[in-house]
Amino acid sequence: MNQVVQLQGIPERIGLKHGQNVVLSADVTRLAWMHRRSGTQRVPGMLLEAFLEHLGPDGTLVVPTFNHDLRDGGSFDRQRTPPITGVLPTTALAHPAFLRTRHPLHSFAVAGAAQARFLALDDASSFSDASPFALFRTEGFVVVGVDMALDHAFSYFHHVEERERVPYRRWRDLTIHYTDEGRETARRYRFYAKRWGYANRLRDLRPLLEQAGAMRSYAFEGIRALTVDVALAHPVIERDIRTNRARSIVHFTARNWVRDLVRTVRPRSSSTDHPSPSDARSH
Repeated sequence: MNQVVQLQGIPERIGLKHGQNVVLSADVTRLAWMHRRSGTQRVPGMLLEAFLEHLGPDGTLVVPTFNHDLRDGGSFDRQRTPPITGVLPTTALAHPAFLRTRHPLHSFAVAGAAQARFLALDDASSFSDASPFALFRTEGFVVVGVDMALDHAFSYFHHVEERERVPYRRWRDLTIHYTDEGRETARRYRFYAKRWGYANRLRDLRPLLEQAGAMRSYAFEGIRALTVDVALAHPVIERDIRTNRARSIVHFTARNWVRDLVRTVRPRSSSTDHPSPSDARSH
């Protein structure tokens, strides 16, 4: 079996249907190593093409292109600022089928039938009911993570946290120097940020999603993948927040509190501008 068939077969092997709406995240390190003899640099583009071809013109493919490391007074160019979320998002932004949504902290590269609906969104909060995350539920999206843990592939729960106004977060305002099509303006945004000491962790959410039929896991040819049905996952997260004090998605420790204190008083170095996977839930 050649590399093209392997990559093209992934969407079908994880149960995706033609015309479906998908949010795709992937760590392509293992795939690139497997196909190193044929050119590792081609793998991200080939993976995108595999999903685009399988979903077809009636489907929508969305790739997170986040810059959630931006701070008050930071700069963002919608056409030029690279995402901090890896090589697949960078490849998607360079692909002619994809266009980038507007929010500077949590933008997405979008291709397919629902593209115009995503591009029309321009809310101050990236997780509001007027954000792409709200469309993920109303438009029946499935989150796909290829060689990624649930914690790093599934950002949707932040939308539920904001809708439920969880007490361990608070509003933070920031101004971003925003450039779009060469025109720069100062824009105000809102971010529902965690309070000191709290960190998200989804290991206890996983079995709840599986029991509800919202999450499935796959392993084949050395690749691991997961899928989460957003519409089925939403009430599971909502219920945990309302009846379990969100214990399945967040925890507090004194160590985390000290960490957050240090981050506040110490200037961010260039080495922390691009967080590792372990920092992916810092927002």
